[in-house]
Amino acid sequence: MARVLIIEEDKNSAMAIKDSLEFEGFEAIISLTGKDGLNRSLNETYDLIMMEILLPEIDGYEVIRELRKVKKDIPVIILSAKNNDEDKVFALNLGADDYVTKPFSMMELIARIRAQLRRVNLLRGSAVSHVGPYPGYEPVTIKIGNSLVYLDKMISKLNDDEFPLTPKELGIIRLLYKNRGKVVGRDMMMKEIWGEEVYVTERVIDTNVVSIRKKIGDTGRRAKYIKTVFGVGYKLIEG
Repeated sequence: MARVLIIEEDKNSAMAIKDSLEFEGFEAIISLTGKDGLNRSLNETYDLIMMEILLPEIDGYEVIRELRKVKKDIPVIILSAKNNDEDKVFALNLGADDYVTKPFSMMELIARIRAQLRRVNLLRGSAVSHVGPYPGYEPVTIKIGNSLVYLDKMISKLNDDEFPLTPKELGIIRLLYKNRGKVVGRDMMMKEIWGEEVYVTERVIDTNVVSIRKKIGDTGRRAKYIKTVFGVGYKLIEG
């Protein structure tokens, strides 16, 4: 039985989500403040966390920021009435795995939860044999230019500097590495990394790639290792 933490200030909304999840066979726990939700996230075991952005004591952004310092692979779904692209991109870049705007369909939310659990179970299951979600093609450490990407530690190292990688950034790197030398379309990235049930804009993918380039030292007017194929997607050049 998957265990889900719901961090939501509105008790009635939280109870409605909890009842729906339990009807679908999940175990659901409610937290009404950001501080309590963060404490539970760090000290208790959950398979997935969903949260509102606007929370008492500390907001959802801070919860994600602190959570990702310790637990990098637990799926996080944002439930928020804030529906502009800037809020969505900011939350996803902080480490959220999905962003659902209110009001939402409970049927859709359940589908998104199951999609995230399938994704993370695939990653965790593959990690046992020290390969990624595409068995047989990747080592634990990938060299891109002058940087080293440690898949198991979810970090990149450039010279003496280390940079944490979000789950989505790691997924993009793995997908590009699997198809190194070939063009990977944005539509393929959406399907493989975010899942078929989740819709994200191309801007979200591009923002994640920009962040990856900074962390591997591939910045400047012309990226040397992660090439942009305009109108299509990206290609990883080994070297």
